[in-house]
Amino acid sequence: MIIQLSTPEGQQSGLLSDSVIMTDNLATIAHTEIDRVIGKLPMIHVDKALRHTLAF
Repeated sequence: MIIQLSTPEGQQSGLLSDSVIMTDNLATIAHTEIDRVIGKLPMIHVDKALRHTLAF
């Protein structure tokens, strides 16, 4: 799924450039390993990308 900064949602995300949600290589990391947040998206977009990848 593509997040474009030219859209209102992209502007609210806090991202610095157009971005893509990629869910084809999933990994689990500890919360303490996250150094900084680069943006935030509503979980509905992440859920949609996961459903597409996992064929649900």
